[in-house]
Amino acid sequence: MKRVAQVVRVAQAGLMLALVAAAGCSNGAQPQTGAPASNAKRYAISGQILVVNPATQALTIKHGDIVGYMPAMTMTFRVSRPDLMNGRVPGELISGTLEVDDAEGRIVEITHTGTAPLPTRDNTAAMAGGVLDVGDSAPDAAFVDQNDRRRSFSEWRGTPTLLTFIYTRCPLPNFCPLMDKNFASIQQRGAADPALAGKFTLVTVSFDPDHDTPAVLKAHAAGLKADPAVWTFLTGDRVTVDRFAAKFGVGVVREGTAPGEITHNLRTTLIGADGRILKIYGGSDWTIATVLADLGAATAAAAK
Repeated sequence: MKRVAQVVRVAQAGLMLALVAAAGCSNGAQPQTGAPASNAKRYAISGQILVVNPATQALTIKHGDIVGYMPAMTMTFRVSRPDLMNGRVPGELISGTLEVDDAEGRIVEITHTGTAPLPTRDNTAAMAGGVLDVGDSAPDAAFVDQNDRRRSFSEWRGTPTLLTFIYTRCPLPNFCPLMDKNFASIQQRGAADPALAGKFTLVTVSFDPDHDTPAVLKAHAAGLKADPAVWTFLTGDRVTVDRFAAKFGVGVVREGTAPGEITHNLRTTLIGADGRILKIYGGSDWTIATVLADLGAATAAAAK
Protein backbone atom coordinates (compact mmCIF):
# COMPACT_ATOMS: atom_id res chain seq x y z
CA MET A 1 0.00 0.00 0.00
CA LYS A 2 2.86 2.36 0.75
CA ARG A 3 4.36 1.89 -2.73
CA VAL A 4 0.93 2.43 -4.34
CA ALA A 5 0.53 5.67 -2.39
CA GLN A 6 3.94 6.84 -3.59
CA VAL A 7 3.01 6.12 -7.21
CA VAL A 8 -0.26 8.01 -6.80
CA ARG A 9 1.57 11.00 -5.34
CA VAL A 10 4.03 11.03 -8.24
CA ALA A 11 1.17 10.83 -10.76
CA GLN A 12 -0.65 13.67 -9.04
CA ALA A 13 2.53 15.76 -9.02
CA GLY A 14 2.95 15.14 -12.74
CA LEU A 15 -0.59 16.36 -13.44
CA MET A 16 -0.05 19.48 -11.34
CA LEU A 17 3.25 20.24 -13.10
CA ALA A 18 1.59 19.87 -16.50
CA LEU A 19 -1.24 22.22 -15.50
CA VAL A 20 1.20 24.82 -14.17
CA ALA A 21 3.25 24.69 -17.37
CA ALA A 22 0.11 25.05 -19.50
CA ALA A 23 -1.07 28.01 -17.43
CA GLY A 24 2.33 29.69 -17.85
CA CYS A 25 2.18 29.40 -21.62
CA SER A 26 -1.36 30.76 -21.74
CA ASN A 27 -0.22 33.86 -19.83
CA GLY A 28 2.15 34.89 -22.57
CA ALA A 29 5.34 33.05 -21.61
CA GLN A 30 7.65 32.34 -24.54
CA PRO A 31 9.02 28.85 -24.02
CA GLN A 32 12.13 27.73 -25.81
CA THR A 33 11.10 25.54 -28.73
CA GLY A 34 14.47 24.11 -29.76
CA ALA A 35 15.04 20.39 -29.50
CA PRO A 36 16.95 19.05 -26.50
CA ALA A 37 20.69 18.59 -26.82
CA SER A 38 21.90 15.21 -28.09
CA ASN A 39 21.19 12.40 -25.58
CA ALA A 40 19.30 14.86 -23.34
CA LYS A 41 15.84 14.45 -21.83
CA ARG A 42 13.48 17.18 -20.68
CA TYR A 43 11.30 17.22 -17.57
CA ALA A 44 8.79 19.66 -16.06
CA ILE A 45 10.01 21.28 -12.85
CA SER A 46 8.15 23.45 -10.35
CA GLY A 47 9.33 24.89 -7.04
CA GLN A 48 10.83 27.80 -5.11
CA ILE A 49 14.17 29.50 -5.73
CA LEU A 50 16.20 29.52 -2.51
CA VAL A 51 19.57 30.82 -3.71
CA VAL A 52 20.55 32.89 -6.76
CA ASN A 53 24.22 32.64 -7.73
CA PRO A 54 25.05 34.96 -10.68
CA ALA A 55 28.75 34.04 -10.58
CA THR A 56 28.05 30.43 -11.49
CA GLN A 57 24.81 31.10 -13.40
CA ALA A 58 23.02 28.71 -11.07
CA LEU A 59 19.82 28.54 -9.03
CA THR A 60 19.20 26.47 -5.91
CA ILE A 61 15.60 25.29 -6.16
CA LYS A 62 13.40 23.45 -3.66
CA HIS A 63 11.27 21.56 -6.17
CA GLY A 64 8.45 19.06 -6.22
CA ASP A 65 8.64 15.60 -7.76
CA ILE A 66 10.30 15.70 -11.19
CA VAL A 67 8.25 12.90 -12.68
CA GLY A 68 10.41 10.23 -14.24
CA TYR A 69 13.68 11.69 -12.89
CA MET A 70 13.88 12.43 -9.14
CA PRO A 71 11.64 12.95 -6.10
CA ALA A 72 11.06 16.30 -4.43
CA MET A 73 14.22 17.81 -2.92
CA THR A 74 16.51 20.85 -2.84
CA MET A 75 19.00 20.96 -5.71
CA THR A 76 21.24 23.46 -7.52
CA PHE A 77 20.90 23.71 -11.32
CA ARG A 78 22.75 25.83 -13.84
CA VAL A 79 20.74 27.78 -16.42
CA SER A 80 21.27 27.28 -20.13
CA ARG A 81 21.27 31.01 -20.99
CA PRO A 82 22.30 34.13 -19.04
CA ASP A 83 18.94 35.83 -19.65
CA LEU A 84 17.21 33.15 -17.56
CA MET A 85 18.88 34.72 -14.49
CA ASN A 86 17.22 38.08 -15.14
CA GLY A 87 14.85 39.01 -12.32
CA ARG A 88 15.46 35.84 -10.33
CA VAL A 89 15.26 36.37 -6.55
CA PRO A 90 15.22 34.08 -3.50
CA GLY A 91 11.64 33.20 -2.57
CA GLU A 92 10.37 33.27 -6.15
CA LEU A 93 8.03 30.46 -7.18
CA ILE A 94 8.71 29.15 -10.66
CA SER A 95 7.79 26.46 -13.15
CA GLY A 96 9.89 25.49 -16.12
CA THR A 97 11.81 22.83 -17.97
CA LEU A 98 14.85 20.88 -16.82
CA GLU A 99 17.11 19.38 -19.48
CA VAL A 100 19.27 16.45 -18.36
CA ASP A 101 22.10 14.74 -20.22
CA ASP A 102 24.64 12.20 -19.01
CA ALA A 103 26.57 14.75 -16.96
CA GLU A 104 24.21 17.31 -15.46
CA GLY A 105 20.85 19.01 -15.45
CA ARG A 106 20.23 22.59 -16.57
CA ILE A 107 17.20 24.85 -16.57
CA VAL A 108 16.21 25.78 -20.14
CA GLU A 109 12.85 27.47 -19.45
CA ILE A 110 11.54 29.46 -16.48
CA THR A 111 8.12 31.00 -15.79
CA HIS A 112 7.47 33.16 -12.72
CA THR A 113 4.40 31.91 -10.82
CA GLY A 114 4.56 33.84 -7.54
CA THR A 115 6.50 34.35 -4.30
CA ALA A 116 6.51 32.75 -0.84
CA PRO A 117 8.50 33.04 2.42
CA LEU A 118 11.82 31.21 2.36
CA PRO A 119 12.16 27.99 4.40
CA THR A 120 14.53 28.05 7.34
CA ARG A 121 15.74 24.44 7.44
CA ASP A 122 17.24 21.66 5.24
CA ASN A 123 20.79 22.11 3.92
CA THR A 124 20.00 25.24 1.89
CA ALA A 125 22.61 27.28 3.75
CA ALA A 126 25.23 24.73 2.87
CA MET A 127 24.33 24.91 -0.81
CA ALA A 128 24.35 28.70 -0.87
CA GLY A 129 28.11 28.77 -1.30
CA GLY A 130 27.82 27.08 -4.66
CA VAL A 131 28.18 23.54 -5.97
CA LEU A 132 31.62 22.28 -7.00
CA ASP A 133 32.31 21.70 -10.67
CA VAL A 134 34.89 19.87 -12.77
CA GLY A 135 38.31 21.35 -12.05
CA ASP A 136 37.45 22.47 -8.52
CA SER A 137 39.33 21.08 -5.52
CA ALA A 138 37.41 18.70 -3.28
CA PRO A 139 36.97 20.17 0.22
CA ASP A 140 38.29 18.56 3.36
CA ALA A 141 35.98 17.45 6.17
CA ALA A 142 36.10 15.30 9.29
CA PHE A 143 34.32 11.95 9.28
CA VAL A 144 34.16 8.61 11.10
CA ASP A 145 34.59 5.38 9.12
CA GLN A 146 32.94 1.96 9.48
CA ASN A 147 35.67 0.95 11.93
CA ASP A 148 34.84 3.93 14.18
CA ARG A 149 38.08 5.68 13.28
CA ARG A 150 38.28 9.43 12.76
CA ARG A 151 39.11 10.21 9.15
CA SER A 152 39.83 13.34 7.13
CA PHE A 153 38.70 13.40 3.51
CA SER A 154 42.09 14.82 2.57
CA GLU A 155 43.55 11.36 3.34
CA TRP A 156 42.35 10.19 -0.06
CA ARG A 157 44.55 12.62 -1.95
CA GLY A 158 47.24 10.87 -3.95
CA THR A 159 44.88 8.27 -5.40
CA PRO A 160 41.98 8.70 -7.86
CA THR A 161 38.80 8.35 -5.81
CA LEU A 162 35.19 7.70 -6.72
CA LEU A 163 32.80 9.33 -4.22
CA THR A 164 29.07 8.83 -3.75
CA PHE A 165 26.39 9.46 -1.09
CA ILE A 166 23.77 7.04 0.25
CA TYR A 167 21.88 5.99 3.35
CA THR A 168 21.42 2.34 4.24
CA ARG A 169 17.65 2.55 4.86
CA CYS A 170 16.95 3.96 1.37
CA PRO A 171 13.83 2.12 0.09
CA LEU A 172 14.18 2.97 -3.61
CA PRO A 173 15.99 0.26 -5.63
CA ASN A 174 17.19 2.72 -8.26
CA PHE A 175 18.73 5.08 -5.71
CA CYS A 176 21.12 4.06 -2.91
CA PRO A 177 20.93 0.28 -3.47
CA LEU A 178 21.87 0.84 -7.10
CA MET A 179 24.86 2.98 -6.09
CA ASP A 180 25.97 0.19 -3.74
CA LYS A 181 25.60 -2.39 -6.49
CA ASN A 182 27.52 -0.24 -8.99
CA PHE A 183 30.36 0.40 -6.56
CA ALA A 184 30.57 -3.32 -5.76
CA SER A 185 30.86 -4.07 -9.49
CA ILE A 186 33.49 -1.37 -9.96
CA GLN A 187 35.48 -2.82 -7.05
CA GLN A 188 35.30 -6.33 -8.51
CA ARG A 189 36.07 -5.40 -12.10
CA GLY A 190 38.79 -2.96 -11.07
CA ALA A 191 40.52 -5.65 -9.01
CA ALA A 192 40.55 -7.92 -12.06
CA ASP A 193 42.12 -5.26 -14.29
CA PRO A 194 45.93 -5.01 -13.93
CA ALA A 195 45.79 -1.39 -15.06
CA LEU A 196 43.43 -0.49 -12.18
CA ALA A 197 44.04 -2.97 -9.36
CA GLY A 198 45.30 -1.18 -6.27
CA LYS A 199 45.34 2.19 -8.03
CA PHE A 200 41.98 3.71 -7.06
CA THR A 201 39.70 4.01 -4.04
CA LEU A 202 35.95 4.11 -3.44
CA VAL A 203 34.30 6.27 -0.77
CA THR A 204 30.64 6.12 0.23
CA VAL A 205 29.32 8.78 2.61
CA SER A 206 26.08 8.24 4.53
CA PHE A 207 23.97 11.31 5.26
CA ASP A 208 21.92 9.44 7.89
CA PRO A 209 24.23 9.57 10.93
CA ASP A 210 21.32 9.01 13.35
CA HIS A 211 20.94 5.47 12.02
CA ASP A 212 24.10 4.76 10.04
CA THR A 213 26.51 4.39 12.93
CA PRO A 214 29.96 2.89 12.33
CA ALA A 215 28.60 -0.51 13.39
CA VAL A 216 25.72 -0.29 10.90
CA LEU A 217 28.07 0.79 8.13
CA LYS A 218 30.48 -2.03 8.95
CA ALA A 219 27.69 -4.59 8.61
CA HIS A 220 26.51 -2.88 5.42
CA ALA A 221 30.03 -3.01 3.97
CA ALA A 222 30.35 -6.68 4.87
CA GLY A 223 27.08 -7.43 3.10
CA LEU A 224 28.46 -5.80 -0.05
CA LYS A 225 31.78 -7.64 0.32
CA ALA A 226 33.55 -4.29 0.35
CA ASP A 227 37.33 -4.60 0.43
CA PRO A 228 38.45 -2.18 3.21
CA ALA A 229 41.67 -1.55 1.31
CA VAL A 230 39.65 -0.15 -1.57
CA TRP A 231 36.18 0.88 -0.35
CA THR A 232 35.54 3.01 2.74
CA PHE A 233 32.20 3.99 4.28
CA LEU A 234 32.02 7.31 6.14
CA THR A 235 29.57 9.17 8.32
CA GLY A 236 29.79 12.09 10.75
CA ASP A 237 27.75 14.75 12.46
CA ARG A 238 24.72 15.85 10.46
CA VAL A 239 25.86 19.43 9.82
CA THR A 240 29.25 18.33 8.50
CA VAL A 241 27.77 15.63 6.28
CA ASP A 242 25.03 17.89 4.90
CA ARG A 243 27.46 20.68 4.08
CA PHE A 244 29.90 18.27 2.46
CA ALA A 245 27.16 16.60 0.41
CA ALA A 246 25.76 19.96 -0.66
CA LYS A 247 29.13 21.00 -2.06
CA PHE A 248 28.91 18.00 -4.37
CA GLY A 249 25.36 18.87 -5.44
CA VAL A 250 23.54 16.43 -3.16
CA GLY A 251 20.35 17.87 -1.65
CA VAL A 252 19.18 16.26 1.59
CA VAL A 253 15.64 16.84 2.89
CA ARG A 254 14.39 15.13 6.05
CA GLU A 255 11.23 17.17 6.73
CA GLY A 256 7.90 15.90 5.44
CA THR A 257 9.16 12.38 4.78
CA ALA A 258 8.10 9.08 6.30
CA PRO A 259 10.00 8.04 9.45
CA GLY A 260 13.42 6.70 8.51
CA GLU A 261 13.23 8.04 4.94
CA ILE A 262 15.29 10.90 3.49
CA THR A 263 14.59 12.68 0.23
CA HIS A 264 17.75 13.15 -1.82
CA ASN A 265 19.24 13.10 -5.30
CA LEU A 266 22.18 11.10 -6.64
CA ARG A 267 25.59 12.49 -7.53
CA THR A 268 28.77 10.48 -7.95
CA THR A 269 32.09 12.25 -8.39
CA LEU A 270 35.48 11.14 -9.69
CA ILE A 271 38.29 13.00 -7.93
CA GLY A 272 41.83 12.92 -9.31
CA ALA A 273 44.97 12.11 -7.35
CA ASP A 274 45.60 15.86 -7.02
CA GLY A 275 42.25 16.35 -5.27
CA ARG A 276 40.55 18.05 -8.21
CA ILE A 277 37.20 16.94 -9.61
CA LEU A 278 37.55 15.12 -12.92
CA LYS A 279 34.03 13.89 -13.64
CA ILE A 280 30.52 14.31 -12.21
CA TYR A 281 27.92 11.61 -12.81
CA GLY A 282 24.39 12.84 -12.13
CA GLY A 283 21.52 10.53 -11.24
CA SER A 284 21.74 6.81 -11.86
CA ASP A 285 22.05 6.72 -15.66
CA TRP A 286 25.85 6.42 -15.77
CA THR A 287 27.35 3.08 -16.70
CA ILE A 288 30.01 1.05 -14.94
CA ALA A 289 31.98 0.79 -18.18
CA THR A 290 32.09 4.59 -18.50
CA VAL A 291 33.33 5.03 -14.95
CA LEU A 292 35.96 2.31 -15.31
CA ALA A 293 37.25 4.01 -18.46
CA ASP A 294 37.41 7.34 -16.63
CA LEU A 295 39.17 5.67 -13.69
CA GLY A 296 41.68 4.19 -16.12
CA ALA A 297 42.44 7.64 -17.53
CA ALA A 298 42.75 9.06 -14.01
CA THR A 299 45.13 6.36 -12.84
CA ALA A 300 47.24 6.71 -15.96
CA ALA A 301 47.48 10.46 -15.37
CA ALA A 302 48.43 9.90 -11.73
CA ALA A 303 51.25 7.58 -12.76
CA LYS A 304 52.94 10.20 -14.94
